[in-house]
Amino acid sequence: MNNIIYSILFFVSSYFLGSFPTAYLIVKKYSNKDIREEETKNVGALNVMRVTDKPLLFLITTFIDASKGALPVLIAKYFSYLGYNQILVMTIAGFGVVLGHCFSIYFKIKDGKLSGGKAQASLIGILWVLDFNWLLLPWAAMAIVFILATQSFFFGQFMGNFLLPLIGYSLSPNYFLVCLLMAIPIFIKQWPSVIPALKGEIPKWYYRGIKNIKTKNQNNV
Repeated sequence: MNNIIYSILFFVSSYFLGSFPTAYLIVKKYSNKDIREEETKNVGALNVMRVTDKPLLFLITTFIDASKGALPVLIAKYFSYLGYNQILVMTIAGFGVVLGHCFSIYFKIKDGKLSGGKAQASLIGILWVLDFNWLLLPWAAMAIVFILATQSFFFGQFMGNFLLPLIGYSLSPNYFLVCLLMAIPIFIKQWPSVIPALKGEIPKWYYRGIKNIKTKNQNNV
């Protein structure tokens, strides 16, 4: 019974925390723009940098989103003396945060449509708490390898997420389920960008906005 009660409690609270639209609110405050209509239209830290051209706002967004990922998992980890299954509730908490970030209830209430970011910063915070050595570092290493190989942040993130369940299964099996569950909503959010990225319609690096790409393509015509 404790597992059911705490699983529901942590899922709901984690989902609502994950739904907090950090990037949207920061861009709205400092530029009065809707980040969902600008550049890559992603509600995430990298797009904050593209839209505002302010590194500090990128860092603030990253820190807040990573913290909102880490917090519920950290609480689930250290409050298991309350009598619930620690791994189960940490899994529920991590999945709830990522789901909330990708499909925010904030936008559902505001516009009637679930939307959000790709949860990369939140994922960093979650993996940090789950297993720094055997989840976060290998995931980051895989992402960096593919970033360097493809010269694209997007494909580095995409392949890091794609390989996350395999990393969990191989190196930290206690957290395989949460790695698999978190990868699903992120994959759903990333997949529509694959073809545009292959066509060169998505910035390879954070400082190159869509306008720069369009201008370059027009000059090459």
